[in-house]
Amino acid sequence: MKSKRLKEEWNAIPNRGILPEGSEARMWNNIKKATTDKYKFVYNWIAAACAVFVMFFAGYQFISRNNPTKIEMASTKTFPKDIRLLFLPDGTRVWLNENSEIYYPEKFSGKDRTVTLKGEAFFEVKRDEKRPFIISSGDIKTTVLGTSFSVTAYENKQPEVSVRTGKVKVEGLQNTVFLERGFKAVYSPETYEMQKQKTAVLEPHWKKVLLYVDGLTLGEVIEKLKPEYHFSVNYLDEDLKDLKIQGTLDTRQGFNEMLQTIAFALEIKINPEGNNTFLISR
Repeated sequence: MKSKRLKEEWNAIPNRGILPEGSEARMWNNIKKATTDKYKFVYNWIAAACAVFVMFFAGYQFISRNNPTKIEMASTKTFPKDIRLLFLPDGTRVWLNENSEIYYPEKFSGKDRTVTLKGEAFFEVKRDEKRPFIISSGDIKTTVLGTSFSVTAYENKQPEVSVRTGKVKVEGLQNTVFLERGFKAVYSPETYEMQKQKTAVLEPHWKKVLLYVDGLTLGEVIEKLKPEYHFSVNYLDEDLKDLKIQGTLDTRQGFNEMLQTIAFALEIKINPEGNNTFLISR
């Protein structure tokens, strides 16, 4: 439209007979290039740029839909004579033995709760029937809903899973076994087969290094310690039994030191009376 109007205005100029026919045509072509053709190029460039942007945006939307937000991972690694108790995002407690490593999401958001273990760990899994808890450890995969069990998966040892409570499914490359309390699965790297065996070891001895007492009363903690250390206590006030303790006891510090740790945390006194008997008072 602009080109047509500009042509009409050019023809209306009284230049007939003043300019030669060829010069008049050349002048009009130069004016057209400097005006309408120039804007036409700009419009074409903008249209092409818009088309590229639309294609880019559509491609970005496609990539975004097919590549969900990356899951942030966390890990904990132990060293010789280093045993740790850690809490996973779902509330599961994990005792991690020395020279071990565990990888887990900073937040469990999918249909399951999957972690990767190298080494040995004891799990007390928070029950969630909608999202099974899965431990991937080399050639074996252990699946539970909520139970307690141990997994050994060191590179130089025969992998095995032992159950303390609940039911556990253990999968190898060749077969699958289901375990309950008092049984373990032993995996053979040579045959790739999983064998179900009885076991008297319900939890590994090394796990007792860290005693989880969070939320227990003083009386409950004392009862937990008695079978291992063979002692007795007298309470100056029976209400002292109901004091709540928070945290974890490290048994490596020694029995007497553990008692003093408890006394310090609860602001009480625990003094020996003789014959491996202690008096607990305020």
